[in-house]
Amino acid sequence: MSHSSHRPLRRACTGLLGLLALGASLASVVPGCSSEVAGSPCETTFAEECGKECLDDSGCADGLYCSGGSCTADCTPAGGQCSDGVSCSPRGRCGEDGVSGGFGNPGGPGDNCPSITVSFDKVTPTVMLLIDQSGSMNDDFGGDGNRWEVLYDALMNQQNGVVATLSDEIRFGLALYTSRDGFQGGTCPRITQVNASLGNYESIRQMYEDANPDDETPTGESIDKTVDYLKTIMAPGPKMILLATDGMPDTCAEPNPQNGEEESVTAAKRAFDEGIKTVVLSVGPEVALDHLQDMANAGAGIQNGQGNAAYYQALNQASLIDAFEQIIGGVRACVFTLGGVVTTDDPGQGEVLLDGEPLTYNDPDGWRLNNESEMELVGDACTKIQESAHELKVTFPCGTVVPIE
Repeated sequence: MSHSSHRPLRRACTGLLGLLALGASLASVVPGCSSEVAGSPCETTFAEECGKECLDDSGCADGLYCSGGSCTADCTPAGGQCSDGVSCSPRGRCGEDGVSGGFGNPGGPGDNCPSITVSFDKVTPTVMLLIDQSGSMNDDFGGDGNRWEVLYDALMNQQNGVVATLSDEIRFGLALYTSRDGFQGGTCPRITQVNASLGNYESIRQMYEDANPDDETPTGESIDKTVDYLKTIMAPGPKMILLATDGMPDTCAEPNPQNGEEESVTAAKRAFDEGIKTVVLSVGPEVALDHLQDMANAGAGIQNGQGNAAYYQALNQASLIDAFEQIIGGVRACVFTLGGVVTTDDPGQGEVLLDGEPLTYNDPDGWRLNNESEMELVGDACTKIQESAHELKVTFPCGTVVPIE
């Protein structure tokens, strides 16, 4: 997956197509500027380079751009392939350097307003794994080992663990939390942390495998500490706390009995108010279901009477793995940054096609513009691209997008 970054808008010769190939290589032909015509750059100047596989323009030689998974060029600066008044870009596109024109209906090479290809990057989410390090994590977990070991394996197994397989797509961090008899035992909460970043599987593994279950479960205070840390992360993208716990919460002031439900729910609400979602996973049956529901609703910002958010309870290794797949599948990004700013007051002019089928603007299962340079697929459309590779095509009328320099 591409990391979050801005790329400049690019102009092609015809068609209002913005293309993002999700896990697939696509062939494209641009009418009126095809590399198939006699004397085209791909038959003369770039005969050895055209057709090479690529993911984006950086994978192509100077003078070529990436289209549908292969390098191509429509023009050369002195080749005269572009229509009158349209210059050839450094990457071999007609119109990159801009032309007169503006709003209107773009078409073939004779138009004054060449079409615009908008580049996109998926936004990288940040997930902080907040793991209960209380003594009860030593308890048996459905005959598959103790809770601590099975949870570790589901996250860190090198073949199929969540962190192992997705650390290059999701900015993972780890916080193990506990206390030793609350404030009476010194620092509370006690948090052992690996800061969130891409590709930090090895750092998380080294710290996590050396740790062991300890004592208490100050969940509310630990959520607060984790939120304070996540607020320091300025990188774009959604932030989430994945809370995995096996028991009812206590507090630093009162480690026993375990009466920390209100503090935990309040902390999850505060996190949501800071733009950080909390998802709760019970590792075993000890967490009361009504508390799990309260935590899930608070973490998702759902008020009384608005329905219920999903919570997760795992009673064995298989259900734990299934829960992680659902949770992490839901956070994998359906948000895309644009290489430019949409300037029209009517974003619905844009056309978004998923596997050739149009998605409706501002529809619960379609797409929306979060801000002038960020697009998101929602509902069924989001679910679909999270599950497997699909083709996403995005169109905005000529003159409705300004490049980000």
